[in-house]
Parts: sequence; C-alpha cells; structure tokens
Amino acid sequence: MEKFVISGGNKLYGKLTANSAKNSILPLIAASIICEGVTEIENCPKIKDVIIMCEILRKIGGKAEFSGDKLILDTTDVFSWELPTDLTGEIRASLFIVGALLSRFGYALMQFPGGCKIGERPVDIHIDGLRCMGATVTCSDELVFNGKNLKSQTVTLRFPSVGATENLIMSAVKLKGKTVIKNCAKEPEIVDLQNYLNMRGAKISGAGKDVIEIEGVDKLSSKKVSFTPSIDRIEVGTLLLSASAVGGELEFDGEMVKNSYSLMKIFENNACKIYNNNGNIYNIEFKRRSLGFGKVVTGPYPDFPTDLQPQLVACACAHTGLTAVEEKVFPERFSYTEQLQLMGANIDLYKNLCLVEGGNLHGESVVAGDLRGGASLVIAGLVADGETQVKNVGHIDRGYYKLEEKLTRLGAKIRRERY
Repeated sequence: MEKFVISGGNKLYGKLTANSAKNSILPLIAASIICEGVTEIENCPKIKDVIIMCEILRKIGGKAEFSGDKLILDTTDVFSWELPTDLTGEIRASLFIVGALLSRFGYALMQFPGGCKIGERPVDIHIDGLRCMGATVTCSDELVFNGKNLKSQTVTLRFPSVGATENLIMSAVKLKGKTVIKNCAKEPEIVDLQNYLNMRGAKISGAGKDVIEIEGVDKLSSKKVSFTPSIDRIEVGTLLLSASAVGGELEFDGEMVKNSYSLMKIFENNACKIYNNNGNIYNIEFKRRSLGFGKVVTGPYPDFPTDLQPQLVACACAHTGLTAVEEKVFPERFSYTEQLQLMGANIDLYKNLCLVEGGNLHGESVVAGDLRGGASLVIAGLVADGETQVKNVGHIDRGYYKLEEKLTRLGAKIRRERY
C-alpha cells in the first residue's frame, strides 16, 4: 500500500500539463475491438484503469503495449466475447466493451462491472437501450447479451448517460439503416469516440448535441490509425482547483480548458484573474482565501462535472464564506466528506446538498475511498496546516498519472511512501 505525505501551505506556480482524457481512452480501447486492426492512442497515461482495460483486451486475444506515452492496440486476433470475471469486477469501464463485442460477435458475457463506490450506478440505461434495439439481456450473477437480432432503431435515453451513449454507438455502427439516439450524453469524450470511429469509416454525426445519428456500414477499416484524444478536463480541473485552494499562478494553453466552461465560469466569479499572455496562452492568478463559490449544481455536460465535485468541495473548505454544492448525477457522492471533517472542514449534508463554510484545515491521516474523493483529500492536504497523510492512493492512481510529480513541479511539497 502507498500513501501521499503532504506538507501544506505552498502556493502553486508554473505551466499546467495534462494527459489525454481517461474517459476518452477507455471507450476507445473498447471501440478498437470493432475495427480488427492497429490503433495508436497518443499522450496516453499509464494509469491503473487503462492498464486493467488493456489486460482485459489481452485476455480475449488482443494486444496492448506502451511505447513511451503512446498506447498501441492490435485487435486483429480478438477471439472471445466472454470477458474475464476477475478483471471486469475491478473497473466499470469494462461495460463499454459490451457494445464493441455485440458489433463484432453478436454476443457478450460479463459479470457486473466494478469501479468507484460513489452511490448508485445502475446499468439499466445501457440494458434498456440495447433491448430497445433488439438485444436479449439476461441478468443473474452475470450479464449475458445476445445481439443477433439487433436492428437500427430510435432510442430515447431516460438520462443522458455517457456510458450508455457510447455503448449504443458501438452497437449500432455496423447495423443496416439509421440508428438515432435521443437525449444522449454531450460530453467531449463522446465526440472523441465519434471522431475515432469515423476515421475508421463509420458514419456518425451529432456527437456533442442532443441527438446522435449512426448510418450503419458493412465494415470498419482495419488500417492502422493514430488518434489523439482530448485533454483530460478532470485532471486539468483538479490542478486548477488545487491552485485555487492554496493560491498561486498557472500558465495554460487555451485548448486545455476549451471543454471546461462551467469550471472557468465559477473561477471568474471567484475573484481570480485570467489574462491572455500570448496568442492562445493564458495565465490564471489565484488569491488565497478568496470568497467561496456560491451555489454550484452538478449535471451532465456542459453543466459542472460530478467528477470535479469532491475537489470543488475541498477547495471551498479553504476559502471564506459559504459554498453550496447540489449533486444531481450521483446524489450519494459525499462519503469523502467524513475524511475532510477529520481535517477540520465545516461541512453539512442534506440529502444531495453539501454546505461548506470555509475555514482552516489541519493536517491529519486520512484514507482515500475512491478516485475523485481521494483527489479532494490531496487538495485539502495542500492547504492544511502541518502534515497530511493520504492513504490508499491506489484509488487516485486509477485516474491520475503521477499526480504527486505534477504537483511537485508546481511547487507543492508532496511525496509518495509505502506503508
């Protein structure tokens, strides 16, 4: 087991860097199965979730290896539509592979997917969508999908689920006729998936909007493709919120925040200064202990992302005044607040509403219970008086590649130790 040891109080200065988005890379790994060829994913971090997804791919006959920061996939020899139970239980993204397997083989079998325990995360939106398209789904100890009768269809999602949208796109890409997905997710990661599949010869339009249309094709190209996903907006947001908590100044390329409108908007209202440095290069200056963020409501993109909610709450603990965070995606996503309270955070919970009164935090030994909750504890440690130990950082490693090194380069005092 490993932990972060953090000495708080150091402002952050320097150039912001981030990898390609985890939430793009995982469905791209799945989508590569449909294509039966070589895919190179650029600027890919060697994070735990990516490593597990690659191991799942290997277990069913694919190849996956890193060359520097490039992930090289070869799905030519994928032979099985049964996913390994020991690995699918570790990662929720294994669910994405279902759509790819249905497209290639017509069948898929897996156990219920794993992932962070952040409240209820049902798979029924995925299942309902696939059933609407003609799939037979049996739910017991395992999920068994029979997609031999899949047909192009108009599907209306009851909630704009990112994973369900991606699964339906992959399932429909080779079906005869037009499939229409209404009330679909609009996240930038959906756009990445569309762009990748279209590079392979798919005919998908509408990603980033309310309705996606897929004109089925007989086959996708198996030629080698190199693809660079969008920057990880959650990693960028985590680093920006870290600087907001402790103060300092960061330089960044405008491309890094083009998908982070909701976050940049609350920064503009938070008395920080954002100014153009040169061309598309910007600086953002944070003042320590500025006013809180007022009311923030999470929701599907382009609303404030639920995956930044814990980090925002930790940051609000370091500011003055009241911040109210309403969680509309995962209403129970506040378990991490118990650890923040150990550090002196003044937090009250009312169902899916979190009220934060800014104040002083002190160093403490705390435990990361999930990926983004763990990131919130790191932010709290950066601003707390004294030393903070964040244990069980394996959760954090699922979504951040060498987070401690990136923070150290910006001036934080943080190190990784075994315990």
